[in-house]
Amino acid sequence: MKSIGTALLRVQILGLILYGLVTCGVLSALYMSRVAGNQHDRHLRSLVTAEEIADRLSEQRVVEDELVLATNAKNAAIVGYNISALDAKIAMLKDLADWPSARADVAAFERSWVRYALNARQWMAIVQSAPRSQQAIVYRDRLKVAHRSLNAYSDALIGTLAGYSAVMDAKARFIGDMIVLTLFTLALLGAALRLLLLRYVRERVVRPLTGITRSLSDLAAGDLDVVVSGGEREDEVGALVRALEIFRRRARELEVAHRETREAQAHADSLARNDILTGLPNRRQFVDSLMRATQDPASPCAVLLIDLKRFKPINEMHGYEIGDMVLCELADRFVRHRNDFGVIARLGGDEFAVVVPMHDGAESVIQTGQRIRDIVLKPIDLAGSRLEVGATIGIALYPQDGSNPSALLRAAGLALYRAKRETAASCQLFDPSMHDLAEQRAFIDADLRRAIADGEIRPYYQPLVGIEHGEVVGFEILARWHHPTRGIIMPDKFIAAADERGLLTDMTYQIFRRACEDARPWPSNLSLSLNLAPSQLSDPLLAVRLKAILDQTGIAPERIEIEVTENALITDLDATKTLLLALRDLGMTISLDDFGTGYASLYQLRDLKFDKIKIDRSFVERIERLEQEGEGNILVRAMISLGKSLGLSTTAEGIQDPEQLAHLADWGCDFGQGYLFGKAMTAVQATQFVVSNAATLPRHSASGPASAVVR
Repeated sequence: MKSIGTALLRVQILGLILYGLVTCGVLSALYMSRVAGNQHDRHLRSLVTAEEIADRLSEQRVVEDELVLATNAKNAAIVGYNISALDAKIAMLKDLADWPSARADVAAFERSWVRYALNARQWMAIVQSAPRSQQAIVYRDRLKVAHRSLNAYSDALIGTLAGYSAVMDAKARFIGDMIVLTLFTLALLGAALRLLLLRYVRERVVRPLTGITRSLSDLAAGDLDVVVSGGEREDEVGALVRALEIFRRRARELEVAHRETREAQAHADSLARNDILTGLPNRRQFVDSLMRATQDPASPCAVLLIDLKRFKPINEMHGYEIGDMVLCELADRFVRHRNDFGVIARLGGDEFAVVVPMHDGAESVIQTGQRIRDIVLKPIDLAGSRLEVGATIGIALYPQDGSNPSALLRAAGLALYRAKRETAASCQLFDPSMHDLAEQRAFIDADLRRAIADGEIRPYYQPLVGIEHGEVVGFEILARWHHPTRGIIMPDKFIAAADERGLLTDMTYQIFRRACEDARPWPSNLSLSLNLAPSQLSDPLLAVRLKAILDQTGIAPERIEIEVTENALITDLDATKTLLLALRDLGMTISLDDFGTGYASLYQLRDLKFDKIKIDRSFVERIERLEQEGEGNILVRAMISLGKSLGLSTTAEGIQDPEQLAHLADWGCDFGQGYLFGKAMTAVQATQFVVSNAATLPRHSASGPASAVVR
């Protein structure tokens, strides 16, 4: 046994020597690599920071130009915010680029920045009170000089930092090569020592360990009850036996832990079938329940998809924690009525689903949906606030609307989509025609972007006429999609889809540009009006882009009338006001479209400085005969009187017969449009209309600007 002990001791000594050599080599290499990596990372971060500063300076100059074009608190706040952000970035750059050779360039750039920031703050103080003053122009010129200086110092600094980064990158690659060479050398040394150790161990150690190896093989085969003798010995073999016994016990513990893991996984699978937040069944369990409910066509049932109304504003105004509490409260309400509804689940977000047995036909299902709506409508008191949400419900019936969960959920989803679009509906049954609408939406999704890029959506024109004298004062632009296979598609089929997919702004610019080009040969007293969707009123660059189109096409801003609907005023009133005032400052006329159908107040008519109101066609259609005085007559007369009292001109849409025109003329309406004067026409037809048909229009007396609306 002494020979074994001596042999093992020698093996241990050689192993320690080898371990020490490898460890020292690896630690040294890692230390050098880390030092080089840290240096390279610091140089790279300083270079990235310098490039971010250069990009921010470019953005600052653009924002300053916007502040010159539209002097308002929002643009001024953006300029001030950018100055503060650049101060922070420059401070960060000073901390990063602290090696001696880079400090000089950073210091020179910082001095140039300090001069610029001082001039910028002084210019901002002046331009907000007197944007066109001589002093504002002087400081603006100073800022331009400061920008050029900053750009020069920024380019020099970036060049310096890029050079240092390249040097450090080369250094890092050199260190990496040295690490590889070192490890390769140590590997060769280790291989040589290993050959010597194997020869030595084979002769001195292997035989005494044969018995232990046999027991270890049994243990590896899964026999955790194997008994290894020799643990009482005090030599190295005894130590190995005791170590083997420890290993056996650990293997036993591992088997127990593995069994517990399987049990925990089974528990996790159970949790995976329930929503973590509300505890309701999730989509997976709901689909399983729906699968079981649709096994027998003789046992009809219904699927109700529930989408919450006004839930997104709760998250935005009160935070997601309050939003989660609202979902949990609704889930508790649903659970309390579980016996009335059947299986109810949360599919995700603010969408729930219910499987309801159907015993008394579709009417009973609609009543169930209305009960669910009433449960959701009850106010929720949280965090000192009374929160209110609503519910929109789409319903699909089994087996007539689908024979499997996938088909039923799709049908219920289509019904839910219809219910969302029809604001008066809270519960909507699936109808087979909805499949056609879904296919139509899919066609729109696939072709709309291409159609805009190819210019297939073109402007058409409908005349706008002064009622008093019957003269043509302009045209309304109506969008028409010239599809290569489906022919002309009307705007109600694609405008909303373009808005939902963020394509409406590009399409509006494209059609507006073509309309301006078409209008160039027309008399200069014919104006164009552009109808903006609510989603477009928050774009701070819209006024600048419209002005650029007018400059390029040679159309004066005074010929342009901007129209917004009443519903646009309830989305973001502050953004709407900022944009409309900017457009008005450019010389454009502002009109409130579809007046009477939304929520505009007298205060908003004054505060937003509208020039015109357009009476919606739905009111004009209700005008009764001259000898009658019905509700339609009273409403239209009131709108015209309101416009006159506020100093606003009025336009009536949808005029179709002479009696309506006579009424409007007697009541003092200024402008009119409708089929009585002319339908939508191409640019060539509109030109011919101006030249040859204006004299034959129905005449009364009025004069004013024209209207062109993209719809």
